[in-house]
Amino acid sequence: MIYDAIERLNAMLYTEALDYLYALANYERVPMAAYSPETLNLNRMRTLLAAMGNPHERYKIVHVAGTKGKGSTSAMMASCLTHLGLKTGLYTSPHLSSLRERMQVNGELVPAEVVGVLADKVKTAAEDIPGLTTFEAITAMAFLHFSREDVDWAVIEVGLGGRLDATNVITPQASVITSISFDHQHILGNTLTEIATEKCGIIKPGVPVVSQSQPAAAMTVIEQTAHERNAPLTIVGRHWRWTAGPTESAQGSLIKQAFEVKKVSQIRSKEKPFVNDLEGWYEIALLGKHQLENATTVIATVDVLREALLTSGAKDLGARAVRDGLRMARWPGRFEILRADPPVIVDGAHNVDSVNKLAMTLVEVFPGKRWTFIFGTLKDKDAEGMLKALNPRATRWIFTQQANNPRARPAETLLELAQAKGMRAVALPNLTDALDAIINTDDAVCILGSVALVGEARVKWALRFGGDAPPVD
Repeated sequence: MIYDAIERLNAMLYTEALDYLYALANYERVPMAAYSPETLNLNRMRTLLAAMGNPHERYKIVHVAGTKGKGSTSAMMASCLTHLGLKTGLYTSPHLSSLRERMQVNGELVPAEVVGVLADKVKTAAEDIPGLTTFEAITAMAFLHFSREDVDWAVIEVGLGGRLDATNVITPQASVITSISFDHQHILGNTLTEIATEKCGIIKPGVPVVSQSQPAAAMTVIEQTAHERNAPLTIVGRHWRWTAGPTESAQGSLIKQAFEVKKVSQIRSKEKPFVNDLEGWYEIALLGKHQLENATTVIATVDVLREALLTSGAKDLGARAVRDGLRMARWPGRFEILRADPPVIVDGAHNVDSVNKLAMTLVEVFPGKRWTFIFGTLKDKDAEGMLKALNPRATRWIFTQQANNPRARPAETLLELAQAKGMRAVALPNLTDALDAIINTDDAVCILGSVALVGEARVKWALRFGGDAPPVD
């Protein structure tokens, strides 16, 4: 690790670094007052990175935007790059229970003492930059960490939107756009056209784009933007297609799903059934049919990047390394099974589209079951739409809320909303009380509504029942 012991000794403590970061303008905790160039722009980020020597220019990058699936896709992409023999950084947000999750190198979380060093560097560089935000500071820290760790590639997940996101100072080797749907409308716009326009801000002139299948309005924007910027466009569902295959179960629950991928071609024949060596069968441990779309997006991106991967030192560009990368990829808190029988699931779904995908996955993995939903969400989310989407699968609702988050919607207001719809529900604002209510029952339980709530649930579950406890700030 390229961090001097004296440098670490003289840097902030981890807790001091967190205090510094969260004292900045923190839109993850306090809603944005307005969406304007004065509030959101890339000037602060460019100035900060220039003061730090532009660390983001020292490695190759895959940039990933989208409403849903961008985190899973980023995790699978990073795993594949690592298995291709490349030292790989992964930057994601938000975190489940520790900021350390946001920046990883070859799957290893950034050490706590290194966070202190990175925060020190950002604080020094930002002395004359007013208005710096928490997300901008953390993003700069990740860029610097990957540079100092001398990574070959980094997979960078957009925080919000794309056009004005702090990550959008980079020029990647490929831009990836996952599923686009409605979320953050107060910032990104009220139509899919407006939202897609913000996401397409990551498309750079001449840089290849890989997009998932999208609603017509969103796809029109992607195609137009790619054409205007002369960015070669690959579309999953049009140029690469997947077919679900057999699944594997253990203790009554699905643990792995297989799928076949083919590149669309006019020259395929019985004598030549495959036209690309990345075609064939794959397995992933991430559950839900939507994850097959995400995995196929990764395969298509690897194909697009072949030349850049070879020139950057990839040791093995064969399908076996990509298969290993997808098979070994993990993305905690997304349809994660904490207990198989009776099942306890945690899922970070927090908008109507992701909740609909969750509902389908519950049916796929646990057919015929009805669920007790432990649900907590934020004030700016469509709680009514999420309840409506899941209620046909519910036996009862337990409403709770993330501790110490001013953006959390009070459990009592969720209860009022449910009771007005005739739903069977109770409010238990403390998550520990909510878990106590189901722990000795035979209920099938799903905990959802907020990534942070799921992170808190994972920690409480591990402390109560043993196993590897996640890191906690």
